[in-house]
Amino acid sequence: MSSGPGGRRHVVVVAPHCASMEHLERLEEAATDLYAVLTDPALGSCEPGMSDGGALIMGHGLESRSVVDRLEEAIGHAAEHGATLVLGFLGHGFAPGRTSELHLMCAESGEDLRHGAVNVGEMLARAADHPGVDGVIGIIDTCHAGGAPPAMDALTGGARSGRTRLSLLMASSVGQAARDLVFSRQLAALVRAGLPRTGTHLSTTDVRDALRAVVVGQNVTCFEYDGDGLADGPLWVARNAAVVKARGGSLSGTLATEELTRALTALDPAAPVPDGAPDLGEALHCRTAVLRHPPGPARERALRAVDGLITAVTTVAFIREWIGTGLTTARLRQAHHTLSAAAGRPPGACAPTDVAIVDELTFNHPVSESDGRRGLAQFVALLAQICGKSSDDPALRSWAVRIQALVEVNDAVEATARRASRSRLTLVIGLHASLTGDWPETVDGWLLLDGSVIHHQEFLSDPADRRGTEAAIEDAVLWAEDHAGTLALPLTRVDVAAPGKLLLDWHPEEAGAAMLLGVRYDVRLHWSSRLAPDASVRSIEAMVAARWESLSGETGETPVDWLGPGDVADPQALRGRLRNGSYARGIGLLHHPGTDAHLLDTLLAYTPVLLWPQPHAPAGFPAERHAFLDDSWWAMPGALVDAYRKRWQGGADADLADLRAVWDDEEWLRFCRLFRTPPSSARPAPPASPALPVPPVRSEGSP
Repeated sequence: MSSGPGGRRHVVVVAPHCASMEHLERLEEAATDLYAVLTDPALGSCEPGMSDGGALIMGHGLESRSVVDRLEEAIGHAAEHGATLVLGFLGHGFAPGRTSELHLMCAESGEDLRHGAVNVGEMLARAADHPGVDGVIGIIDTCHAGGAPPAMDALTGGARSGRTRLSLLMASSVGQAARDLVFSRQLAALVRAGLPRTGTHLSTTDVRDALRAVVVGQNVTCFEYDGDGLADGPLWVARNAAVVKARGGSLSGTLATEELTRALTALDPAAPVPDGAPDLGEALHCRTAVLRHPPGPARERALRAVDGLITAVTTVAFIREWIGTGLTTARLRQAHHTLSAAAGRPPGACAPTDVAIVDELTFNHPVSESDGRRGLAQFVALLAQICGKSSDDPALRSWAVRIQALVEVNDAVEATARRASRSRLTLVIGLHASLTGDWPETVDGWLLLDGSVIHHQEFLSDPADRRGTEAAIEDAVLWAEDHAGTLALPLTRVDVAAPGKLLLDWHPEEAGAAMLLGVRYDVRLHWSSRLAPDASVRSIEAMVAARWESLSGETGETPVDWLGPGDVADPQALRGRLRNGSYARGIGLLHHPGTDAHLLDTLLAYTPVLLWPQPHAPAGFPAERHAFLDDSWWAMPGALVDAYRKRWQGGADADLADLRAVWDDEEWLRFCRLFRTPPSSARPAPPASPALPVPPVRSEGSP
C-alpha cells in the first residue's frame, strides 16, 4: 500500500513591486499570509526554501536578475535535500504581445518588455527538470496567470527525460486580470479552514474547485503533469485542516482516514467515513454496510480499509492500557526505529506517537503483505521488551486474538527473544593504560553478560603502536569468543575506549587481518579518560550524565550543537563557553579537528556525544548535509555501523559514513563509574565481577 503524500517540502514566495505599474497595497500582506500557512507544520508543512532561511522575497527594489538568482539558489537547495519545491509568484504579470508566456514584473520591468521581467514558465521548467527536485508546485496570483505552464517539451524532455512533476494553481486565465490578490488571500484562508470529505491532503484540483466558489470574476485554473512513475506519492498543496480538526481524540491516524475516504468513495460516494473512536461502534456499523454491497474489488478494498481501522484502534487502546505509565515518546521512537532498521527501510516521517506509528504500520505495509498485522505484531513485541513487559502475559495473546494475528504475534515474540539473546554479550576494550594518550603497552578486555562483568583479561600490545594494539584487540576478541562459545551465546558488540589523541584518525572498526572488525561486530567508540578521570573530568561527570538523559529523551530536532572553525579557534573562549553551559546537548564539529587532540579531549569532558567528520571529507560536514543525520539520529550509533558497512561494500550511504562519533551513553557512564581506577593507582584494576544493573535492551539501528 502507498503511504500517501510525504517527504521534505521547501517553499519560496516571490512578491516584487513594479515601479512602472499601479502600487499593490495588499501585496506584502498576501505574500506573508500565504507564506505563513505554507510553512505551518500542521498545514503546508514546508521549510524555508533558501539555505539562509530568507524564503519570502518581496518588496520594492527587487530586480529580475536578483529574483532569478534567488530562485536558482532555491532550486539547488531543494535538489540537495530531495525536496518538493513550492513556488509562489505574486504581483503584476503580463503576457507579451500575442504570446501566452507569463512574465512576473519586477522593480525595473516595463509592460510587454521581456527584459527586466521573470519568465515564470521557464523558471518552473528549470525547477521541475533539475535532478533531485521531487516535483514542483506553483501558486501564481498575477494577471494572465494562466500563461504560467511551460512548453510541454520542457517537461517531457530535458535532463530528466520527462521524469518531471509540475502542479500549478493559477488565479486567472491568459488575457484575464487578477484583482486585489484575492486569489492568494482566499487560498490562505482555505488552507487554514480545510475542506470536508476530501481526504487528508488538498490537491490542486481540490483547491481549484473550492476557490472557484469564492474568487469572483477570475477563472481559477490548474495544471498537472506527472511523468515520474517512481514518486512516493502525489503532489499536494496542504494538509486538510478539516480532517485534522475532526480527529480530536481519535485512536487512528491520517493514513487511515485517507484510505477509508478513497476506498469508501469508490464503493459508495454517499457512505460516511467512520472515525477512530475507542468504542469502534461507527467502524463496525460501516463494516456491516460494506458487506451489503455485491462482491468485487471495490468492496474488498473497502473491507480492508475498515478492518485496518478496527485493528489500529484496537492496538492503540491495548498498548495504552497494557503498558500504561511505561509508555514514553523515547520508547515508542526506539521500538519504531529498531523495527525499521531490521526491515532495512527508513522509519518514515510520522510523529513519535502511538497513534501515528500504528497508523503507519497498518496502512503503509509492504505490498508483499496483505495487511499490516505482521508489522504491528513486531512493533508491539519490541515495545513490550523495551518497557519490561512479559511476553507471557495473557493480555498480549488476548490482543493478538482480537486482531486475528496470533501466529504473527507468536513469531514476533520469538524473533524478539532471539534478538535479545544476540545482544546479551558485550566485549569492552580499554586503551587507557598509556598515561600520555599514545598507543598503550597493554589493553584491557572485559566481557559483560546482561550488563555484568563475568571475565576480565589484560592483553599485551607488542610493539606499543597501532599494529600491536590492533593485534591485542584481535587477541581479546578471540578470548571473548571462546567464552561466548562456552555460554552458547553470540558475541555481536565490541566497545572500544580510546584517548582523544588516538580517536582523531584511528578507526578500530577497520582493524582485523582476515576481516574488518566492523564487519563481524557492532563497534562503538568511547572516551577512555572516563575510566580513569582526573579531578576536573570527575567533577562534571554528573552533569554529563544529566546531559545524556536530556538528549536521549529529546522528541524534537536532532539534539546537537554544531561548532565551526571560528567557534573552536580560541581555546580559552571555547573553554569559557563550555564552563558556562553554552552547549548543553551533543556537540558536532563541522570540520575535522586535524591534529588537535586537546580540542577533542576538551569537548569530550563536557558532552556524552561528540561527532566530527572523517579526515577524508575535505568539505567537512556542513549544515546542508545534516539532514542525513536527522534521518538517522534515533538509530544511532548503530546507524553509523551500518553506514560504514555499506561504504565498504560499495553502497550509497556515503553521507552518514563521513562522520565519526564517540557515544558515551548511560550504559557506558555507569560502567566507568563502577570500574574507576582509584586515584592512588597508575593502572586500572577493576574489581572482580561487580553486578551492574541490567540496562533496557536497546538495538540502535543494528538489530
